[in-house]
Amino acid sequence: MAQTFELVSNDAELEAYTSPKDQQTAEELARKKAVKKRLEDYLEQAQLKRDLSDDEFWA
Repeated sequence: MAQTFELVSNDAELEAYTSPKDQQTAEELARKKAVKKRLEDYLEQAQLKRDLSDDEFWA
């Protein structure tokens, strides 16, 4: 009977696959990550604001 194994890559292997090969690509990736982080923070704050304003409306 055949056996199957699921291999989970460690962080170092994943980083090696996704790391950029040159400086320009590295800078673009860093910029995209920063923009994504800012957007997530903004959306989180907006959701929190909406949640708080809903609570005050019903209070």
